[in-house]
Amino acid sequence: MTPRYAQSAYQNAIQTTPPLQAVVLLYDGVLIRLRNAVDAANRGDYGEQFNQILRATDILRGLLAALDMKQGGGLSERLRDTYEANMRAMMSSVGRKNAQECLERIADGLRELRNAWSEIAGMPSLETPQATVSPRHEKTQTPV
Repeated sequence: MTPRYAQSAYQNAIQTTPPLQAVVLLYDGVLIRLRNAVDAANRGDYGEQFNQILRATDILRGLLAALDMKQGGGLSERLRDTYEANMRAMMSSVGRKNAQECLERIADGLRELRNAWSEIAGMPSLETPQATVSPRHEKTQTPV
């Protein structure tokens, strides 16, 4: 997925889903990819771990591209910094022995952001990981 595609996917989601709900769903997508990356790392399948992390970072790039830095001010700057730091940390986890710990820490922070957006959107929180369907594997996965 290219950055242009990620931004296009975000824009398509916005057109078919209320904006705040779309943001929550995009966070859910990142969490699913992180769970898949952890599973792949635990199997020693670093190629799949890398692919799942690329998919997660593409979603974050879409969210990053949608930030309105002028109107959002300090909040947009903090979100930008958070997305960029998380993308770097995800990429650096590939093939490392502590990948699971690193990715779970990232997921915890992103889950907090997701829950803040879900509260604003009137959607349920992910207080504890709940089962979701992985678009790729079509089996029940638990977000990290």
